Amino acid sequence: MKLLAALLATALCAFAAIDGTVVNQTTGKPQAGVSITLVKPGQGGMRTLGTTVSDAGGRFAFANDEPGGGPQLLQASYAGVNYNKLMTPNIPTSNVELPVFEATKSPAVAHVAHRMLVLEPSLSQIAVNETVVLQNDSKQTFNNEELGGFQFFLPPASNGQVRINAQGPQGMPLPRTAEKTGKTDVFKINFPIKPGQTEFQINYVLPAGSPFTFRGENVNIKGMVSSPLRLIAPSGVTLSGKDVQMLGTEPNTQATIYNVLPSGAYSFDIAGTGSLRSGGNDAASADQGDSPQVTEGEPQIYAHMGWLVGLAFSVLAVGMIVLFRSSPVQSASGR
Repeated sequence: MKLLAALLATALCAFAAIDGTVVNQTTGKPQAGVSITLVKPGQGGMRTLGTTVSDAGGRFAFANDEPGGGPQLLQASYAGVNYNKLMTPNIPTSNVELPVFEATKSPAVAHVAHRMLVLEPSLSQIAVNETVVLQNDSKQTFNNEELGGFQFFLPPASNGQVRINAQGPQGMPLPRTAEKTGKTDVFKINFPIKPGQTEFQINYVLPAGSPFTFRGENVNIKGMVSSPLRLIAPSGVTLSGKDVQMLGTEPNTQATIYNVLPSGAYSFDIAGTGSLRSGGNDAASADQGDSPQVTEGEPQIYAHMGWLVGLAFSVLAVGMIVLFRSSPVQSASGR
């Protein structure tokens, strides 16, 4: 019977349009019993072409696919986490390796690599865009519904209106919903932190005011190492207060980079108006009703995410060193 089953599996793969093996990257072995779906993205959404389950050797096969007219997507569900593999027309469809990972509830496998707030005040409102990059260098996926993949502070002045996108390694930005925690004004985002890099984009608006005192809090999941919080102010906008320190100015856009000093609650004053977006248009206002709710959608910061990361790298790697060497503190210590 085992020989017959093996022969049938071999014959199926031989005539399959897409075949391969589910590999558990945590154990390094083929993974049996993984539910796999083949879908076709289109204007009408995701259309399912077939479903199957990996066999005892981790093998799977789909007899029918639709290779023309765009990519296809393999979706594997394992240990409560979904894993995707994009099948573009130039990728071989035979002997495909579909990776999955064991899940852990320990936040120690991931750390916050970069965290920045972009503040764009206008005459009508202050658009706040928070970008967080989490790095997982382990071979396990952090998945803890109680803690969430990331937690953040939402100022009460936002009236509970926030839009969130989350993007896993080699994935697409997905809208997510913020969920309340047991701490006032602190929300969590339930999104698995897979091995590799995960990005969160959090977008909300505050009432206009110049000067305006921004009050926030550095929120960290216990056991997850976090990087310093950076603030980015466009040209024409200044931030001041005992909790912030200017690091430098980006030469092309004249945006100023600040560092937030404390690890907990902080505040600073915002003066002036400015925007990183061409035209300087106001950000779209969040809907406000009698009972404000946490909402979701595509944050505007995604349009210049690459610029922000490049800006952070260039300023923090070069500008901060130059400023530190030329600072009075450094000069005094060097005597």
